[in-house]
Amino acid sequence: VEHGWQGRYVETYELAQKYNLKFLFGSEAYWVKDRFEADRSNCHICLLAKNEDGRRALNDVLSEANLSGFYGQPRLDVPLILSLPADDIWATTACVAYWRYDDIEDITLQFAEHFKDNFYLEVQYHNTEKQISINENILRLSSKYSIPIIMGCDSHYIMPEDGKERKDFLESKGMIYPDEDGWYMDFPSVDVVIQRFKEQGVLTEEQIYRAIMNTNVFVDECEE
Repeated sequence: VEHGWQGRYVETYELAQKYNLKFLFGSEAYWVKDRFEADRSNCHICLLAKNEDGRRALNDVLSEANLSGFYGQPRLDVPLILSLPADDIWATTACVAYWRYDDIEDITLQFAEHFKDNFYLEVQYHNTEKQISINENILRLSSKYSIPIIMGCDSHYIMPEDGKERKDFLESKGMIYPDEDGWYMDFPSVDVVIQRFKEQGVLTEEQIYRAIMNTNVFVDECEE
């Protein structure tokens, strides 16, 4: 997924066809409470289409994020997210940037009540104080509201050697993301994922495996 938009998904679809992979359409969208307000919170949320109806609906709201929600970035808001068809979209809480509002628990409950079984609290394995605190809160919310957890990689490149190319590109644009300090941004194997979660020390082994296995929903339930 791309931040804020659908990305060059035709190219992705063609690559999936070429290598016999399953194509999944989605976006890590920016969102705020009210897109008509001058709010640069730009929280993140992962929205993924289960089928063609979901793809069309997601296209519509992402277009609206540019038309009526653009303020520095194309922004969805809570009403737009809740307008998505709950049976056709998966939603996850994405990375640490989801959790920026003081009343995020109330908003999260709105999303969970709307998307029901298609809504997930996303845990990640970065061994940082912020991610540790968020994962602890996610486990609390998961237990309190019976919302399933799901593992996210937050990968920004595939091979380790690609990390320097990304760093050089960002520096050339004068782009600095201090929150990335201590993040893992590669695309690791399952064994590495498990080891990183164990080193982080928040999730139990059972919770780690459950979060990883829940990612299979994208393969098992996504329509071609």
